[in-house]
Amino acid sequence: MPGRAGYVNDTAAGEAIYLQAVYRTRTKRGRESAVMLEKGKISCTQTVFLLANLVSATAIIFLPAITSRDAGRDSWLAPVISTLPGIYLALVIGALGKRFPGRTLIQYLQSVLSAWPGKAAGLFYLFFFLHTSGVVIREFGELLVSLVMPNTPLIVFHSVILLLCAWAIRGGLEVLARVLAVTWPFLVFLFVVSVLLAFNEMDFSYLFPVLENGMPPVLKSSLAPTAWRGEIIVLAMFLPFLTNPGKGKRCALISVFLIGIILTADAIANTVVFGPSTARLTFPTFSLIRMVSVSNFLERIESVMVALWVIGMFSKISLFYYVTVLGAAQLFNLKDYRPLVFPMGVLLAALSIQVAPNAGELVDYITKPFPPFAYVFEYIIPTILLAISYFRKPQNLKT
Repeated sequence: MPGRAGYVNDTAAGEAIYLQAVYRTRTKRGRESAVMLEKGKISCTQTVFLLANLVSATAIIFLPAITSRDAGRDSWLAPVISTLPGIYLALVIGALGKRFPGRTLIQYLQSVLSAWPGKAAGLFYLFFFLHTSGVVIREFGELLVSLVMPNTPLIVFHSVILLLCAWAIRGGLEVLARVLAVTWPFLVFLFVVSVLLAFNEMDFSYLFPVLENGMPPVLKSSLAPTAWRGEIIVLAMFLPFLTNPGKGKRCALISVFLIGIILTADAIANTVVFGPSTARLTFPTFSLIRMVSVSNFLERIESVMVALWVIGMFSKISLFYYVTVLGAAQLFNLKDYRPLVFPMGVLLAALSIQVAPNAGELVDYITKPFPPFAYVFEYIIPTILLAISYFRKPQNLKT
């Protein structure tokens, strides 16, 4: 009997060692297949800046007016509520990254759903990234036309920013992360200073009574912020490129809370300054910054804010642009994503013009039709993928 027990124990130990070796091999292969297209590595701090800028660059501009339409004085609750789905998505992305180490979203779609269904789902994700990029580029162009050069055609702004983004992403993700790590803190600092300098214009009575019309208007107003918060799904496309991918969930959660703080502060600041008029302003945050004046000495700081915001939008567009060409290269088994950069840029330029006829309809689009469309790719499909993956044995998953 002792001999038999020893044999069983040796067999069990051997199987455990074998399974660990298989897991390590697959992890290594997954990382090799992902890193083959991207040699750079980014830190957790850089990841937090990338994700926080990804959401806040557009949200701080459009969100106060959009949420005020339905929620009124309670619009500041919308970004608070949308933080909860953001936390959920961060946990899902972290769990998927742990189950499929070294692989991007496009790669483990094929692992979970098998080859052809996975490729079809990957094509849909590429369309989502492409379409969202077009919307963001249009938001960028509309704001510059409205605030800076009203007689300049949109396509001029779109072409310039796309050329800059194309140049940046050909240098890789690490270059983009380093640029943002330097500039984004200045953008946040200037925003905070602007809010503090506008303190004399604030009337906190605009915030009361809280929930005057109940929760339904607040919940309705949180639909668009929830879609914006879901943009952190792009982390699933570059999680293998973190210096420590195991910290991906932690980085995502930090960014979600940081975004929540920024957007809530933005909503409160606009509400206490403009009150009911917030809903009638197209870009209330810039209107707020224009009001800043210190003893007739410090004025017109919105020019600096616009310059820093352009850098933030450059980073946001570049990141969506990057994950689109990277995903396309992985989906079609290309060795390099760089040959796709300029053709994809031409497609994005055309798409950005066709998104909406004018600024008003663009705001209506990102408020109503876009959120349900985005939820499918940001929340529903990742949840389904994670659920299916728990019913599939790791040894049946192909890299």
